[in-house]
Amino acid sequence: MMQRQILESSLDNGKLLRSLGARRGQGKVSAGMQRRIDRWRRRLPDLIQPKLVNCMVPLRSAQKGRLYLADGGVFKGPKLARTLRDADTVCCFVATIGADLEAEVQRCMARNRFADAYVLDTLGSLAVESLVERFHLAHEEQMRARGRGVTLRFSPGYCDWPVLEQVSLFDRFGQERPAGIRLTETCLMSPRKSISGVFGIVPHGVDGSVADYNPCRFCTQRNCKARRAPAGN
Repeated sequence: MMQRQILESSLDNGKLLRSLGARRGQGKVSAGMQRRIDRWRRRLPDLIQPKLVNCMVPLRSAQKGRLYLADGGVFKGPKLARTLRDADTVCCFVATIGADLEAEVQRCMARNRFADAYVLDTLGSLAVESLVERFHLAHEEQMRARGRGVTLRFSPGYCDWPVLEQVSLFDRFGQERPAGIRLTETCLMSPRKSISGVFGIVPHGVDGSVADYNPCRFCTQRNCKARRAPAGN
């Protein structure tokens, strides 16, 4: 079921074309490019192996730009800490679609099939993002049914949360390669089509105060691809 839902989102032609650089409302490409897109979309189910693992860690406090976890861990990031300040639990997760798609992209590159590599790489990015979006949404729906809420999700390397914080995040899982993902010396993830991150679980009665805060509204980096709200709103 999870793979089917991921594929449905990844195969959305409008979303794919925008990810490939088309402007909203300009949903047409050349016939040759559309054939290339259709070919790789048909092959996508054989190239992804979605995996996601998560753990729930009680939050002891959020102060001075840091999240202090009950297991002794610390996440350092002022915007992250402010966003999760009212949470009582932090959901840590790592997700991947595996290494097969990445290997196919490399084969395309080696054969100078750069357009194919570009389309397939974009499909992979959409697939792993869809996996994480659906996981986050499922928790939002579950918590709402219990009178609770969830915060925005953050990933190391975005906003003001340093990518080096990957180490602390991966430490929460107590295993070397959660979901089969390995951290490199520079704190990048392998397989490359992987996403890690956190979001907060908010107690009943305070979810409104958290939902109203979005650091993107106060950020001046207007060209950020990860922006989740217009500046000044």
